[in-house]
Order: sequence, then C-alpha cells, then structure tokens
Amino acid sequence: MTDRGCLITSDTLDWMGYVVDVILDVIMIARLHAMYQRSRKVLIFLIVIFLSIRIANAVMAVISMMHLSGEYILSGTYQCLIGYVGDFLFLHSIAWILSIVWEVLALCFAVWIAVKHFRELRQHSTIGEF
Repeated sequence: MTDRGCLITSDTLDWMGYVVDVILDVIMIARLHAMYQRSRKVLIFLIVIFLSIRIANAVMAVISMMHLSGEYILSGTYQCLIGYVGDFLFLHSIAWILSIVWEVLALCFAVWIAVKHFRELRQHSTIGEF
C-alpha cells in the first residue's frame, strides 16, 4: 500500500470511530432527556455541552491528522505504519480528557435521576403500609 493509501485507511478508521461515538452520544442524550421527563432545560444543557466537546475534539483530530506520515517498507513489502509527529500526544490526551468529562457528566445525570426515582418509590411504599 502506498503512503497515501495508508493515510486514507488510517483517517477512515479514525473518523468511523468518531462517527460511531457521536451516534451513541446522541442516543444517550435522548435517553437522558426521556429520564428527565422531557425537560427542555436538561436537553439544552446536554446538547450545548455535547456540541462544545465534540467540536473541540473534531478540531483537535483535524489538526493532529494534518501531521501524519505513513509508509514503511519491510523486506520489499509495503506496510502501513503511521508516524505521529508534533503535538499529537498532547492533542490526543486533551480529546480523551474532554470525552471522559462528557461521559462522567452523563453518568452523574443518570445516577442522579435513578437515586431520585428510587427515593420516590421508597416513600410511596412506606406510605402504603400505614
């Protein structure tokens, strides 16, 4: 495979993972929106945080992909070996941190509403005993 082919393959795999992650996050937003009984405030908050993190991650991905190099010849055969140069590790780390912040925020929203729901169930069950 040529240098260009290696880079196209690498970029395709990277962006496919990114698109799948965005789709799963949209599903998570829809589920959280339903859990909060279609609260418009919660929906707007989640969408604003989601878009700000995703746009920042996409910009960092584009910047890091512009500095890739990619071909390796081993015993007369072409092998794809992507070389990361520049601030790739820093940008990649920041993207991971932002993604983890988003996941933890969504987890906190889900746990909060679950605890609230179980407290309400417990209160209703104790009221029924008297």
